[in-house]
Amino acid sequence: MKIFALILAGGQGSRMGGVDKGLVQWHNKALIDHVIEKIRPQVSHIAISANRNLESYAQRSAHVFSDARQWQHYGPLAALCTAANDLQIATADWLLIVSCDMPRLPENLVFQFETIAKRTPLCNAFYVETPSRPHYSVMFIRPQILQSTVPYLYSGMRSIRGWLQQQRARVVHFPHEQDFISYNTENDLAQPL
Repeated sequence: MKIFALILAGGQGSRMGGVDKGLVQWHNKALIDHVIEKIRPQVSHIAISANRNLESYAQRSAHVFSDARQWQHYGPLAALCTAANDLQIATADWLLIVSCDMPRLPENLVFQFETIAKRTPLCNAFYVETPSRPHYSVMFIRPQILQSTVPYLYSGMRSIRGWLQQQRARVVHFPHEQDFISYNTENDLAQPL
């Protein structure tokens, strides 16, 4: 089973004053480095979607791409539309998609997704839910369905949640909310390791 990961690092970082969130330091390491550390043992390849500081991201993965021009400023769906045409991503059986600002992702993330995917072979998309809420930005999908993000975006829709519902995505339950906290503010960065 070929499982790739795509880390979304192309956001505006507006809640942090416009900084590039993936490169913000948390305990002497960029947020994206914490994410990579968590998921690297779980996947065979990591791609990064970024719209600035591409050289910095290229030091972390040889597979870095920016949103295609026609999708720029459309949020995380822009990265998925662009990934739909990525030939390397297309070769994976499954694609784990995570955000660059979640440094506490669980070490059994892929295992849990895979276990549920094996039980429901007709389902092509899954996302995380904790006892507190759903986390639509952490998903496990078959790369082939990325093609459907293009007409979805053209139809005026913008939310990942809506797209996942269109794909009849299933929930995968995880017990700890803190594993999926996004670090969006200076306050978040004050959290202990």
